[in-house]
Amino acid sequence: MKKLLALLLAALMLSLPLCSVAEEFDPAKFIDWFNESQLWMTVANGHWSTDPADRITDEELEKIFSMTILQQNAVHWTPWYFVVIKDTEEQQKIIGGYWDKPENCATDGTVTVLCLADQILTEEDGHATPYSGYYMPTNFAYYDSGLTCGMLGVAAAALGYQTHYFGTITGEYAPTDIAGKYQSMSRYISENDIRTWGFSGQTFPVSGNCVFVAAIVIGKPAADETIETWGSNHVRPGNWKIWDGVPNEAAAPAEEAPAEEAPAEEAPAEEAPAAEEAGSGFAASAQGFGGGYVTVTLILDDEGKIASLNIDASSQTDGLGKRAEEEAFTAQFIGKTLPIAAEDIDAIAGATITTTAVLEAINSLAQ
Repeated sequence: MKKLLALLLAALMLSLPLCSVAEEFDPAKFIDWFNESQLWMTVANGHWSTDPADRITDEELEKIFSMTILQQNAVHWTPWYFVVIKDTEEQQKIIGGYWDKPENCATDGTVTVLCLADQILTEEDGHATPYSGYYMPTNFAYYDSGLTCGMLGVAAAALGYQTHYFGTITGEYAPTDIAGKYQSMSRYISENDIRTWGFSGQTFPVSGNCVFVAAIVIGKPAADETIETWGSNHVRPGNWKIWDGVPNEAAAPAEEAPAEEAPAEEAPAEEAPAAEEAGSGFAASAQGFGGGYVTVTLILDDEGKIASLNIDASSQTDGLGKRAEEEAFTAQFIGKTLPIAAEDIDAIAGATITTTAVLEAINSLAQ
């Protein structure tokens, strides 16, 4: 009997560790995991995996959208409609070459998700379905779509994928074809595509009503890349506070703002500095990223080739502007005759606009 009890006790002791192996998921730790994993970081153009095996599967997309669509919207208008593009050439011809070479923006290892939204167009702009009641143009359409795209990014990260968001697309398959400023993306929409309003259950055709809001590339970074080299090099400032409860007595009511004060977007555009002779060389400027100007100063030899070049890109994004000023970039211009073709220069990864501005400034000095 004692032997039997001993055997039962031993069996019980052996089973206890097995019961505790499966650790229960703690939602409170999700934020720490998300922050520490760095999967939220934007994959820089040119650093995507090109391996088709790394492309997200249809089953994983279904899982991601099962979470994405749970995002609460104002009046639950659910203005968004998503279209997933898997064909590589189509992806590249949607995004275009404004931000980088198209082949750097999307690869055989990525998919591109188009976010379209209803209730942005006015009927004057060309909205196909008449508005009535609560169905009306609203700024919430952009806000709600942005919230939902953010949820999509978190869901993608949870499955080990990363993203790159494009708010501007310039490819030949993404023309601005409505009222001179909206993109219908009609190539990818059929008459059978229907958007449902989550609050009322009403349905509306996507075609003629929804327009482009964002393109989200989803994929994985190249296998030999590390977070230090391809991750976003921008800081994430803590732009928030808890109000201390003390009103700002100097604050003026909105209606008391000077009527003659023009909105920021109406301010006159900065004029580019004119090309000028600079000592024994020449200087010129061209507009780069964010409206700031890139200035080049160069000296030509007797044969008209660039003998020396100095670039001031201090107005550009921190880090990327600095790289435009370094010898690793400027050296490739030495010995070249103006004008210089874009294909003869290796662009700065992630800084196509700055690179283009440098070329424009240099070529403006061609005689």
